[in-house]
Amino acid sequence: APVRTRLAPRPGFIGTSALASAVGVVVAAFFNNLGLAIAGVIGGRDPILYHNEVVYQSPGSDVALAGGLIACLVVGAFFLVLYPGSTRYDAARITTLWLVLHCFCQGFVQLALIPVSGSSNAALAYAALELPAGFDLVVAMAGVVGLLSVALASAPAFLAYSHRQAAISTPGSRAVFTSKLALVPGVAGPLLAVPFFLPDNGTGFIQTLPLLGLFTAATVLAAIGTRNVRVPSGGEAQGFSWLPLAWLVFLLLLFQFVLGRGVHIPPSLDTPFVE
Repeated sequence: APVRTRLAPRPGFIGTSALASAVGVVVAAFFNNLGLAIAGVIGGRDPILYHNEVVYQSPGSDVALAGGLIACLVVGAFFLVLYPGSTRYDAARITTLWLVLHCFCQGFVQLALIPVSGSSNAALAYAALELPAGFDLVVAMAGVVGLLSVALASAPAFLAYSHRQAAISTPGSRAVFTSKLALVPGVAGPLLAVPFFLPDNGTGFIQTLPLLGLFTAATVLAAIGTRNVRVPSGGEAQGFSWLPLAWLVFLLLLFQFVLGRGVHIPPSLDTPFVE
């Protein structure tokens, strides 16, 4: 009898990918705010770091508002360098992959929205630079190209998690595989991250969360035409891992019980929290 080839990752590993995606969302948001805080310190803005925003207490140049997107792109590049160092296609590796994707997504989306979102941090920072008229469209196009490039380049990265070459041998099987390992977790991850940013305090960040994973739709489309993917020999189908869940629990405690109180940057031993 013919051997039936599994065309999709195991449900347990899909859940692991969704939790890893949530880790990526939370970490990307943290570094975005940390970048704003560090830039605020450099610009003398006396920042307070919260779980979902950074508040500047002193006036100053709005160029500091570019610190968030710069930090996301730098951290994304850092994790991208780390990613090839692992040879195991396990929970740690897929968590690193989602960290790369969400950090780059956080940075490139801010660039792409500069012309249409005049009140965003990136738009205010751009306006403070007083660049020639029309250059904002060039910056926005760079953001769009960067976002699409990350989504398209991630297709072979996700396909490599297949434990059998035959499981991704056809366009349909590649679409099924990336839909379950990338698209579904890409949308579910931001929804799982919602508790980290409550209460919202009017920032509007929670409303944008469901849109963060939609860029993985481009990953599925790119996977259809992706053929040259090397599946590691002797690979085994991965199941559920507690690693990303443990990271989420740690981050939730950090966000709700430390950052949720508001932390002065740089930290003060006398009055570390706003409360």
